[in-house]
Amino acid sequence: MSTMECVSCGKPKATLHCEVCGDAVCKKCEQILPENTFSFLPVVPEELTHTHYCNNCHDSVVAPEWDRYQEVMEQAKTVYVFFTSQKKPPPFTKKDKEAFKVDDCDDRDETILRLAFQAAMKGFNAIVDVDVKQEKIRKGAYQTSRWSGKGQGAHVNGDRVDADDKRKSVYGW
Repeated sequence: MSTMECVSCGKPKATLHCEVCGDAVCKKCEQILPENTFSFLPVVPEELTHTHYCNNCHDSVVAPEWDRYQEVMEQAKTVYVFFTSQKKPPPFTKKDKEAFKVDDCDDRDETILRLAFQAAMKGFNAIVDVDVKQEKIRKGAYQTSRWSGKGQGAHVNGDRVDADDKRKSVYGW
């Protein structure tokens, strides 16, 4: 059995392989990416679906995408949310033609945040006509809920929005 040198540290204990480039990596130098790291992305790029990376691939592939992901997540936390049940129409200036949709969420807040994330990815600062639904699932004596929702991205004039209409004041994100 031949021993391979680690591409990062050069030690001859490399027993693992980077799932992107295939280079040999030792356990100490391996970068492990948890499975649900990019879970809010509607479609996760193929190079981000792996678990084991060498330092080079992690720095060149994963790190820049992670920084962008975190930036969009911060924007999503400041997105205005307007529900279909609100009496006063939101003061939006532009509305997206396509609706965002999410399914199989664990709770209501996660559903709204996933919708807001999709809006922030497209550059919108609000989601309008938001409709969130709960489905109760019974398995014998055990009951759980699955949440789904839809909404449309929009641009709103933040100066005209009351403080009560801001999602940040309602949810505290």
